[in-house]
Amino acid sequence: MHALRASPMFALAVLITLGLAGFNALMVGLMAARLGFLLTGRFAQMTHFTEVHHRTHDLTFGFIFVPVVVGMLAQLRRPSKNVAGQLMALIPPVGLVLTVVLTSALSNNMNALQPPWVTVGVAALIAMVLHPAGPAFFRSFGVTRINWVMLALVIIAAVPLLVFASTNIGLQGTVTDDHASMGHYGFMAGFGFIVIGVSLLASLRPDGWRLVAWIAGILPTLLGLASVVYPDAASSLDLVWALAAIAWGVGFLAATEVITRATEENPYMADTPPDTRAGRDGESVPSTPLWVKACAIIALAAVVLFVVLMLFGGGGHGPGRHTGSDGAGGNRSPSASLLTAGAAQVVTGTMKAVC
Repeated sequence: MHALRASPMFALAVLITLGLAGFNALMVGLMAARLGFLLTGRFAQMTHFTEVHHRTHDLTFGFIFVPVVVGMLAQLRRPSKNVAGQLMALIPPVGLVLTVVLTSALSNNMNALQPPWVTVGVAALIAMVLHPAGPAFFRSFGVTRINWVMLALVIIAAVPLLVFASTNIGLQGTVTDDHASMGHYGFMAGFGFIVIGVSLLASLRPDGWRLVAWIAGILPTLLGLASVVYPDAASSLDLVWALAAIAWGVGFLAATEVITRATEENPYMADTPPDTRAGRDGESVPSTPLWVKACAIIALAAVVLFVVLMLFGGGGHGPGRHTGSDGAGGNRSPSASLLTAGAAQVVTGTMKAVC
C-alpha cells in the first residue's frame, strides 16, 4: 500500500475504475433480479439477463470486464510488481475500439460503442498514465522473458479466434436484428480480440504475468461453458467448438503452472532464454521435463483443434455460428476449406518449431 499512498492520484484512478465497473455490475444485477423498477433513465429500458436468447451475449459482455476488474484489483497491492495487470485492464477497451472501427468502416454501424465499457476504459487509461512505475513501467519486458510454449498456444488459438471475431464483425455490420441493434455481435468480436491480446501479454511474461495467464485461460473456458449451458442462444459456440475452447483454456492454465513451477525451482529461468539457462553453480540445468510437459500440452491442444477443424471444414457450423431468436441460420466464411488447411499448417508448423 506504500506505493498507493505515495501516488494518491493513481490510487484515485484505480478506485474510480473499480467503482464504475461495480456500478455497471449493480445495474445489471438489478435487471437480472427483475428489479428494473428501481432504475431510471436508459437503465430502466434495459433487460440484461432477462431473455434467454440474449444470454450468451450478456454473459460475454460480463466476461469482457473480468480482465479490467482483476487487473485493477492487482494494482491495490505492489502496483510496480503488477504492471502486467495494468496493461491487461487496457486490452478490453482496445479490443472493443478495434471492433467499433472495423464495423464502422464496414457499415457505419457503431452500436457496439457503449457507455459502460467506454467509461471504464477511459478510467483504466488514466490509471495507466498515472502508474507509479513511471518510466520503468516496461522494464520487465524483453525477448529473453518470452515463453515460446505459451506463444505457440496463442498462435494455435489465434486462427479460430480471428474467424470468430471476423464473423461477428460481419454480423454486426450487416444483420438488422435486435442483437445487432444492441451491439451484441460487436461484443462477441471484441471478445475474440481480447482473448488473443490477454494471452499474448501473458506469453511475454512481464512482472505479474501469472495472473494475466490465468485470466487468458479462464476467458475462453467461460465462453465454452456458457455455450454448453445455453446452446440455443445467439452466438453460442457449437458443442465441438465449445469443448475446444474449454480444452484450450485448461491447457493454457496447465502450461502456466508448469512454467511457474519450473521458474520457482530455478529462478534463473525467469530472465534467460530456455536454451541458455544455468543453475547456481554455473552448470546448465536440464530442461527436458519442462519441454516434454509443454509439448504434451501443445499436442493435446493440436489434436483437439485438428478434430474441430475437420468438422468445421465439412459442416455448416463454426466459431462464428449465429443461432439467434430470429431463426437465422449459420453464417460461415466462404473460404472455410482454405481456412481449415491454413490453420492446420499453422498448428503443425508451431509444434515442429517449439517441440
